[in-house]
Amino acid sequence: MWASIVAVLGTLAGTVLGVLSQQHLDRRARAERHRDELADKVRQLLKAIVLYRELHWLLVADIRDGRAETREDRAARYRARSEVTDARDALALVTTDRDLIERAEAAAWAAIDLSDIELGPVTEGGFTPDVETALTAARDRTRATHNALVRAARAYRRR
Repeated sequence: MWASIVAVLGTLAGTVLGVLSQQHLDRRARAERHRDELADKVRQLLKAIVLYRELHWLLVADIRDGRAETREDRAARYRARSEVTDARDALALVTTDRDLIERAEAAAWAAIDLSDIELGPVTEGGFTPDVETALTAARDRTRATHNALVRAARAYRRR
């Protein structure tokens, strides 16, 4: 009889161990899928930010060259800004990590804030010194916030 009890207990222990092992593997797989989804959302945000920045700097170059912004140019910038907002929101919906969210917000707003710089008149292919200084500072800020977001996403992924 003891042999039967030991056999039953062994079978039950094996079953419990199997279930626990499977649950552990399932949790790890879910966590990996979540990290992949999060990385994809960060990539989408970075891509949207880069597009917005590209359109902004093309506008600046065109104005320096004496070309006025067209309605189509403005519409493309507005669409790009909306893509930044959509991508930022999509990322915020898949994570609660404060550092990652704050870095994403900073990168998105650093790009969007480019349009707040009043360019003013162009003289000899350039803007006034204070505008040029503001543009340089904004370029540096957008690069720094972009890189900070990449680093934060990489750190999150390694967890």
